[in-house]
Amino acid sequence: MNISCDCGSFKAELLAFPKNTPGRLACYCNDCQAYLHKIDRSDVLDEYGGSEIIPVYPGELKILQGKESLKCYRLTDKGLYRWAAGCCNTPLVNTRPGFPWAGIFHTAYKNADPSSLDSLGEIKSRIFGRDAKGEPPFEIVDKLNFKAMLTVMPFIIKGKIFNKSKGSEFFESDGRTPISTPVILIG
Repeated sequence: MNISCDCGSFKAELLAFPKNTPGRLACYCNDCQAYLHKIDRSDVLDEYGGSEIIPVYPGELKILQGKESLKCYRLTDKGLYRWAAGCCNTPLVNTRPGFPWAGIFHTAYKNADPSSLDSLGEIKSRIFGRDAKGEPPFEIVDKLNFKAMLTVMPFIIKGKIFNKSKGSEFFESDGRTPISTPVILIG
């Protein structure tokens, strides 16, 4: 499976996909919405303010080209590391150092292959509905609940046990230092 930015300058390959993913997820939190508005990419949000991501293990994402154009953003100095392609401002991945989670934006999959997500079926979990816009016609839990946790916890636990955060190409060999100096978007 491959991912790509809008213009095709950034390309990456996913190993062991879709074997090691909990599937399609959507987040409606204020942070995800604020990030996409701050980088002028609110077009990636659905009509209710949700951003769809598909998690993979950071060590299973291999950058093929465009690594030098990656930009790192954080809403605050303690927030998620959010990566976009500097060439065309495509949001790509949300991650944290040392954590077995790289949430790849659905558009990065569709840029590489418009039908790529069909094999994963429908969105399995929608969270942080308290921040959703309007009245969505589907269920969104207000925050992380037990059912939502059951969707992702086996993935995270397996990632922790097998050290799947190791080898992330978004961080230096120490596993903590981002390869691009983060830009803090909100004071």
